[in-house]
Amino acid sequence: MQENTPVVITKIIGDTVYIIENAISENAKETAYEKVKRLILNDTDILQRKAS
Repeated sequence: MQENTPVVITKIIGDTVYIIENAISENAKETAYEKVKRLILNDTDILQRKAS
């Protein structure tokens, strides 16, 4: 069995540094798109609750 080596990318947008680590999992239950969407929506919900 071949071991996948993660790929790490650093991206700066404005004043925010994003560190992206890309690895493939055979056991994943959601796609990368679905996960990022879920993380963004959850973060938005938390910020809205804090603001109210």
